[in-house]
Amino acid sequence: MKKKGTCVKRQILRPVICLVALVLVVAACGSSSGGGSGGGSGGGASAAPAAPKSPAPTGSPLVIGTVGQFSGFAGVISKATADAVQAWAQWTNDRGGLSGHPVKVVVRDDANDPAKSLAAVKGMVENDKIIALVGTHESGLESAWKDYIDAKKIPVIGGSATAALWLTDPNFFPTSDTAVNYVVSEVNAAKIAGKKKLGMVVCAELPACAQGLSLAGGIATKLGLQFASGLAISSSSPNYTSQCLNMRSAGVESIILNSSGEVSERFVADCAKQNYRPQLISPGQSFLDKLLKNANYDGAYIANDSFNWFGGAPETADFLQAMKSYKSDTPLNASASAGWAAGVMFGKAAAKIGPSPTSADLYTGLYAQPAKNTLGGLIPPTTYAKDKPAVSVPCGWYGVIKGGKLTAPHGTKAICVE
Repeated sequence: MKKKGTCVKRQILRPVICLVALVLVVAACGSSSGGGSGGGSGGGASAAPAAPKSPAPTGSPLVIGTVGQFSGFAGVISKATADAVQAWAQWTNDRGGLSGHPVKVVVRDDANDPAKSLAAVKGMVENDKIIALVGTHESGLESAWKDYIDAKKIPVIGGSATAALWLTDPNFFPTSDTAVNYVVSEVNAAKIAGKKKLGMVVCAELPACAQGLSLAGGIATKLGLQFASGLAISSSSPNYTSQCLNMRSAGVESIILNSSGEVSERFVADCAKQNYRPQLISPGQSFLDKLLKNANYDGAYIANDSFNWFGGAPETADFLQAMKSYKSDTPLNASASAGWAAGVMFGKAAAKIGPSPTSADLYTGLYAQPAKNTLGGLIPPTTYAKDKPAVSVPCGWYGVIKGGKLTAPHGTKAICVE
């Protein structure tokens, strides 16, 4: 029988550092081409909707909203979060809803524009009458509407928790790794892989990306690793030969790829031309099936801030069936996992909601969740407390690309660092 999770008992520095620029590039800048099903588990041909288990709910709708950068170059990745929230709602409604209430999801695309993002949230609150934001994928734009949503006392539940305010604002309820914790899980991937000397590449276009390098160095030391080299690489560089040679001369055995998807692929290809093939760590939010066909990524670790969509863990069965039934064209990755987990948490908070649902009822349900709640293995151990920021343990779910397939040699459970 498998344990709920695996924890490394070490104390890690958890400074509240704004890593928005770094994680924005990691989560949102994957290539928009080459979509797929995340290793064959949930995409492809459409399937008939899952048969309802209960009569259709007849209560007043529970209206929730989700907002994000769902179009443009990052849309194929970030939209997976909203798609998963919608799949969760349809799955739930087909099984009687929540306390007899159907769930209605309002989706708004802000096109990576702060003004549009604020307008979208205001519209959902004032016109659509949402009682919560669920499964947002804003990659930093939360700050555009934070003050408004806080004043309206509308809880923000789950999604891509890449902004620093997920660590500091009591009105935000994360259901995936926050930005700092995710870097911890990336570094821990190198340790799990048995490597000693770690490197990282980040974007050169945004100065704040460099924060990730300094943070990773401190975390590596805490985990008994050596951070041997950190480089900022530019998307405009004709090649990355010199950077690869720099990494090789520093003895780097494992590289965290925190640049955009296309830049990372070019970097890895140039290193391979120099016969330098370090073990790679790639972010799960921007995973696309095309990496499975890239021979340079064979043996690469996929580090996920939300539960694995592959590997066959029992707790993911509903997610996979719902995505196959309702959103079969959506690429499966950690962005989709984040959306589903957000929906499940909303469902837990609304499980005992009354005939006239309000946001106040949701706060009561959220604060009633157990300490270090994992939603049965779907989220990192997370604690919500009234008027206090959420506290979450750094955890990662890991996969390894092997022979053109996404495998789970370290199991399907979260591996945590405490």
